[in-house]
Amino acid sequence: MKNSSLFLSFACCVFAFQLSFSAFSQAPELAKKPGEYYQIAVYHVATKGDLDTLSQFFKSVYVPQLHQAGFAKVGVFFPVTNDTSRDKRIYVWVPLKSLKDVNKIVPNRSCPRYARLENNLMAAFTDAPHYKLPVLKGAHQDHIYELRSYESLTEDKYLQKVKMFNAGGEVILFDRLQFNAIFYSHVIAGARMPNLIYMTSFDNMASRDEHWKTFSADPEWKRLSGLPEYQKTVSKADIILMHAADYSDL
Repeated sequence: MKNSSLFLSFACCVFAFQLSFSAFSQAPELAKKPGEYYQIAVYHVATKGDLDTLSQFFKSVYVPQLHQAGFAKVGVFFPVTNDTSRDKRIYVWVPLKSLKDVNKIVPNRSCPRYARLENNLMAAFTDAPHYKLPVLKGAHQDHIYELRSYESLTEDKYLQKVKMFNAGGEVILFDRLQFNAIFYSHVIAGARMPNLIYMTSFDNMASRDEHWKTFSADPEWKRLSGLPEYQKTVSKADIILMHAADYSDL
């Protein structure tokens, strides 16, 4: 965590540079005043013991620390593949009202060891400027949170994919089909750019699979995905299915 505050300070500089000089800021999809910002920190560990130790630290120290700093909602998630994967991860999601809130996320010297830390700083989509808390049924341990990251080969292709979500109506489609989306965002500083990240949520894995089946068969999706301007806009898609920690605010 020692490097996280330095990285975030650098991220703010990168974002300011982008807004001032990049063609990104001239695109209609990104030109509107953004809503919220989000940070996702991904902690990598090698063993179940390290994972449990880090999670206990988050539960007893770090999440309360974030609450005291003014962050009312903090999401903590574990990929469903953690049990079998050599690279075990914890995802920590924090919503920010403005970029100034980045300065409130400070390192804690008592943080247990981890192998690696990634940070993504994101801005909410114009058609989804605020996050939404999920409304889920059933047991908490069965709930599924799906984090998707879509990368593009060029900025132009990326902007077309963002347009597909906003002006194209993909956000509206997700809402109509009750995907319980928590947030949609484009990455403004991170290891993989250009890319967008969004999160949906489901009662359980069966519900998740059924929702995507319905989505794929929906006439509006078939029409939208068939439009020439939205072809080959995604070069790489990462899909992470997760459970929330028992102390997560989501």
